[in-house]
Amino acid sequence: IFDLDQLPLDAKHFQNAPAAGKSISFPNSNEQLTCSDIRKWSEPALSLSGAYYFVPHLFYNPHLKGLIGAYFPDGMVAARIQRTALRPHSEVMKIVNSEYQRLGMDKSTYLVALQLRGNKPPAQQFWISKSEFKSYDECAAALVPEELKANVKHFWACDSGLAIEETMHSILGKNGKGLHRWEPHQFVKSGSISGVRNALADILLQAKCDELLICAWSSYGQVAAAYHMAPSHIITDFDKPDGYDYANSGTVVDLCYKTDSTEYSVREWGQWSRKLRCYTPAFTNEYPGKQWSIP
Repeated sequence: IFDLDQLPLDAKHFQNAPAAGKSISFPNSNEQLTCSDIRKWSEPALSLSGAYYFVPHLFYNPHLKGLIGAYFPDGMVAARIQRTALRPHSEVMKIVNSEYQRLGMDKSTYLVALQLRGNKPPAQQFWISKSEFKSYDECAAALVPEELKANVKHFWACDSGLAIEETMHSILGKNGKGLHRWEPHQFVKSGSISGVRNALADILLQAKCDELLICAWSSYGQVAAAYHMAPSHIITDFDKPDGYDYANSGTVVDLCYKTDSTEYSVREWGQWSRKLRCYTPAFTNEYPGKQWSIP
């Protein structure tokens, strides 16, 4: 899904990394990456795997803090790395450009993306609360400047046919301004090359919108916000989701919060970082990117 031709990858090392290099799995290997000097590792390749965003480990590593801080003095990493290194494959961009025109997004005066992670596997059940769903409608309407409301469109990025069906019954879904790429029964899952490319296309279509409303704890929405290069809004009926800093940002409408950063969140950072032998209070109160500084 990405064009990696320009990255300085050594093909032999890349292919043999798990066997010929050091293998790190998260969160089991947090201690290695956060507390040791990785510049002294002798292996020619490093294989990382896990469901965590790795950058905090480098920022807080006592051996690397100065170096990484010099590269990213404001702590903003995700958006810059994405837009520099993770360049979408040409086939993905064909989908993006085609869908942007097919949906009429190019003719809208204002675009609001609504990312909705509504399917809770393995059961087919809708897990967005009624109050959250109401907030999607109300916040999307409130974010549009009065002078641009005549031709506003709302792009729904959903994770299942079930979620698409639910959004079609919302206020925005019924007013003719809601945009869906698929009918509920046509939804394409990301279990294939085509599916993954379409998922990335969804992310990039969100990034082309003027405003983003995303789900709390969803890396899908966070990646879209990083490509968008501007903070998004989060819909949640929890007081303060772990991994986000918006305590002073206030709400647009009830349950709709403005985020402070385009950085990804890290689940339970404060909880497990305290278990590291190199932990200091700076781990949870001095990081400039805010998103990881969770007590």
